[in-house]
Amino acid sequence: MKRIKNNFYMLKLMWSASPKRLIWELADVLIGVSIEILYTLFFLRFIIECMQESVGFKTVIFYIFLYFVANSISRGINAYLKNVVVPETNVLIQSKLMDMIYNQALNVDLSCYENPEFYDNYTKANEEILDRGNSILENMSSLFYIIISTISYTVAVLIYEPIILPILILSLIVVNYVNRHYVGAKYERYKSCVGERRKMDYVKRVVYLQDFAKDMRLSDIFHPVLKNFHVAAEDMRVKTKKYGKTAGIYRLINALVAGLGVFLVVQGIIIYRYLTLHTYSLGVLTTVINAANSLNDSLLGLAWESARFSENGAFIDNFREFIEYKPKMVDNLEGQRPKDMGNNISLCNVSFTYEGAKTATLNHINMNISAGKKIALVGHNGAGKSTLVKLLMRLYDVSEGEIKVDDVNIKDYCLSSYRAIFATIFQDFKIFAATVTENVLLAERTSEADEKRAIEALKASGLYSKIDNFPNKMNSILTKEFDDDGISMSGGEFQKLAIARVFAKNCSIAILDEPSSALDPISEYEIFENMMQACEGKTVIFVSHRLSSATLADVVYMMENGEIIEQGSHQELMNQNGKYAEMFSKQAEKYREEGVLWA
Repeated sequence: MKRIKNNFYMLKLMWSASPKRLIWELADVLIGVSIEILYTLFFLRFIIECMQESVGFKTVIFYIFLYFVANSISRGINAYLKNVVVPETNVLIQSKLMDMIYNQALNVDLSCYENPEFYDNYTKANEEILDRGNSILENMSSLFYIIISTISYTVAVLIYEPIILPILILSLIVVNYVNRHYVGAKYERYKSCVGERRKMDYVKRVVYLQDFAKDMRLSDIFHPVLKNFHVAAEDMRVKTKKYGKTAGIYRLINALVAGLGVFLVVQGIIIYRYLTLHTYSLGVLTTVINAANSLNDSLLGLAWESARFSENGAFIDNFREFIEYKPKMVDNLEGQRPKDMGNNISLCNVSFTYEGAKTATLNHINMNISAGKKIALVGHNGAGKSTLVKLLMRLYDVSEGEIKVDDVNIKDYCLSSYRAIFATIFQDFKIFAATVTENVLLAERTSEADEKRAIEALKASGLYSKIDNFPNKMNSILTKEFDDDGISMSGGEFQKLAIARVFAKNCSIAILDEPSSALDPISEYEIFENMMQACEGKTVIFVSHRLSSATLADVVYMMENGEIIEQGSHQELMNQNGKYAEMFSKQAEKYREEGVLWA
C-alpha cells in the first residue's frame, strides 16, 4: 500500500511541475492503444475477409490508407512527445524536484552532515529522483495502455476461445510472483552499493576540483585516494555479482514460463481447433491468434509493469524519507524576536557532545558578554573555540546548560530572527561562483545602495583597490567554475573578501572564527583594528590561535580541552603569568625573530 501511495505522490508532484507532460502522455496512450486494438482485432481480419469475398481493390486500399493516416498521426504525436515535450518538461520537473531536495538540505540539522547515513539518503534521493520520476510516468502510461488493451483482448478471447483464458491467468500469477522477487533483488543490489557509489563520487570530485589540484600534484596522496576508489569499485562488483545472479535466475524463470510455455500451449490449442475441428474461418483464426498473443503479451506486460510499479514505489521511499525528515532545530516563527542591537549574551554551565562522540567537546562553560564588548576566544586547535561559536549561532543545541540573549533562552527565539543579529565568517569560508558584490553581500544586489555597501566593506577589508582594477569591477565573476573569464585571487585576498562580508552586514554581533589564517600577522592585526573601528558599539567575538589580535579585546577567554582555563584582559592575563602569557610570549618571540613587531 505504501508503494502505491509513493507512486501517486510522485505523480502528483510531476503534475504540479508540468501538467502539459501528463496530458500529452495520456493523449499518446489513448490514441496508440486504440489503433493497436483496431489493427489486432479488426483490421487484419477485415483484409483477409475482403480477399476471400473478392472485394474491390480500391475499397481495400482505401481502408489501408485510412489505417495508414491514423497510424501516422499516432506516430507523429509520439514523436512530438518524446522529442519536444519530454525534454522540455524534464527541465521543469527536475527543477521542481531538485528545489525540494536543495531546500530540504538547507533545513536539515547541521549534525546530519556528520552522519554517513544522512549522506547515503541524500545520495539516493539526489541521484535517482529525475530518472525515477520519468520511470514512474512511463510506468503509469504503460499500465494504463496495458489495462485498456487487456480488457479488450480478454473480451475477444471470451467470445472466441474462453478455454485459453485460465492458462493465461495462471501464467500471470506465476510471472507476477517471480517478478516481485526479481525487483526485490534489484533493489537490494542498488541499496547495498550506495556507500560505495558515494566513495567513488568523492574520488571523482577530488580529482577534478581546483581545491585539491595542488596537493594532488605535489604529493603522493593520489595513490591512497585512488586505492579507496578501487576498493569501493571491487566491493560494488562483489555485491552486484551476488544480487545479479539471483536476479538473473528469476528473469530466466520468467522467460521460460511466460514465453515458451504459454506460447506453445495456447497456440497449440488454437491451431488444433482450427485444423482438426474447423472451429473458425481463416479471418476469425487471425483474430483469435492475434487476440491470444496480444492478451498474453498484455498480461506479461501487466506483471512486468506491476513489478516496476512496486520497484518505483520502493525507490521513492528514499526521496520521501529525505524530504519528510523533520529537523530537530526548526524556525519557530511564533517565537520571540531579539533586539536588533545591544544584545547581552550569557552562557550558563554549557556542555556539548557531538552525536556519536564518547567525550564532550565543551565542559561547563560559563560566560557573560555585555553588549558592545570585544571578546577574544583563544587557545590551541581543538580547544573547542569553533564549537562554542556554533552553539552561539545555534547551529547546534547545547547538550547541557543554556545560552541566553537578553535573559531569554535562545531556543525561545524565532531561529531566523535570532541568527540575523550575527554577522559571521568561519575559517573554512567559501567563495561562490557569483559577482564580487554578491559574494560580499551573500545575497542578490537589488539596488545601488547594496553595491555601495559592498564597496565600503571591501575598502574596510583592504581589498577594494584590487577589485577596482578588474575589467568588470564589482560585477566581475569570481572563480572559473562557470565563466572562463572568472577571477581567481590568492588565499589571503579571498580571506579579505570574506571578512568584508562582516563589514557589509548591519548586525548586533560580529563573529570571526579564525578568518585570517592565510594572512601574515601584520595584515591580521590591521584587519582586526579595522574591524574594531567599523564595529564601534557592536559586540565582536573573534576566535584565533594567534594572539596578536587578542591585545585588542576587552576580555580574553583562554580555552583548553573544552574548558575556560583563564579569562581577563590581555594585560591581566599577562600579569597572571599562566598559559596565556606563556603562549603569547612564545608567539611574540617567534615573530620578533622574523622582524614582525607586535603591539
